[in-house]
Amino acid sequence: MSKRPQWTITLHANAESLPEGGSRIKTISPTAATLITQPGEVHVDIAIPTDSLADARWATWHALRRSRAMFPAGAGQLLAGEGVDANLLRAIGLDLHHAFRGEVEIADAAVAADVARIGAAEDRCRSWVNEDPTLRTSITIAADIQAWAADRDAVEVDVLDEHALREAGMNLLLAVGGASTISPPRLVIARYDAGDDRKPLMLLGKGVTFDSGGINVKPYESYVSMMKNDMAGAAVAWSVFSALVEGGHPRSLVLVIPTCENPVGENAMRPGALVKSYRGPTVRIDHTDAEGRLILADGLAWASERHDPEQVWCFATLTTAALIAYGPYATPVHFADKNDKARLQAASARTGEDLHFFPTRLWHREANRDQEGDLRNTARLPGHAARGAGSRNAGHFLRFFTDAPLVHFDIFASGWNWAGDAPGCGYGATGAPVRTVLTALES
Repeated sequence: MSKRPQWTITLHANAESLPEGGSRIKTISPTAATLITQPGEVHVDIAIPTDSLADARWATWHALRRSRAMFPAGAGQLLAGEGVDANLLRAIGLDLHHAFRGEVEIADAAVAADVARIGAAEDRCRSWVNEDPTLRTSITIAADIQAWAADRDAVEVDVLDEHALREAGMNLLLAVGGASTISPPRLVIARYDAGDDRKPLMLLGKGVTFDSGGINVKPYESYVSMMKNDMAGAAVAWSVFSALVEGGHPRSLVLVIPTCENPVGENAMRPGALVKSYRGPTVRIDHTDAEGRLILADGLAWASERHDPEQVWCFATLTTAALIAYGPYATPVHFADKNDKARLQAASARTGEDLHFFPTRLWHREANRDQEGDLRNTARLPGHAARGAGSRNAGHFLRFFTDAPLVHFDIFASGWNWAGDAPGCGYGATGAPVRTVLTALES
């Protein structure tokens, strides 16, 4: 068996800077690439568009995919040619970190350290999402977080089981997971005390370990075969939380993961059921496949009441509408105030992940009202717009369950490699938007 060749990848800011020689790789304009090979080595010089880092990531990955199709990938070395700044090198370096399974060398020591640290957080997120859902259960999620926290004095973890949830009145979480024995309802809370005087930042993640759709079972066309990724919000929240704690973050944090499976079974929630939430509003279960907002609502209300967060950042594969409306790479971000929007936009510009921002709107909030219950779990706008705005309507449902400022990331579109060409990814989880959130919170 021949040894895999070593790769050297040099980025250039424009096509004119490419060296002569080698063979030109056919790529999507305006990307250009030159490939030079010799025994045991592959050299790729890539000229990339610089209008946006998101474009640069996609174009670079497209060129590399064509190159790597010709030669098996060994370890990689990433170099910065003319006009390439640290942000571009870091973003491409993270993609190569995953493509080369961590075996990538970056000449810039500071960028290399960032790639190793953020790449490890993305790896942690991806590994959870990609795992067999019969193994990555609510019980496993709780056990892994408890084990990680065991030797960290500044972190405390509590896990509420079905009995504790029932005593507390978290009936929405119990309703969603009531038919599962392999991944029963759990609420996992981890608290990190940084010794500061500020109220904590709460990181909330949806942890539906597999979503069958419940009694309103998902058809194949609704991506049921990929529904192990319905706990990606929990994986993002956990990866960000653990990376910040391991880095000695100066701000206290609370991690909240409501988690269970949404199965079909005798004890599954019924369409038309009226369920009283922890906070008080009664929710009519209009459709059992709109389950994520239900478990988030109880976890959000319970944790907000006990930990009085200064702010909540919520991550959830909340709606397929996010993929339909925004495409395979975008993350809709709801309710960010001007300061959070500014720092997330600045972070996005540094990482090359696409964020799209939407404010609070009264009509999206009121679309969640119900005639039979207080709320229903499938919001509708009136008239001809009834089928629209699914991501925004669902996000506004959560605002009924906390008084704390809320920033919600609907990651259904960006968290999975739907189009098959997400930079740095094979099949499965992308790890988005871990790098952007970490960059924003560490700035």
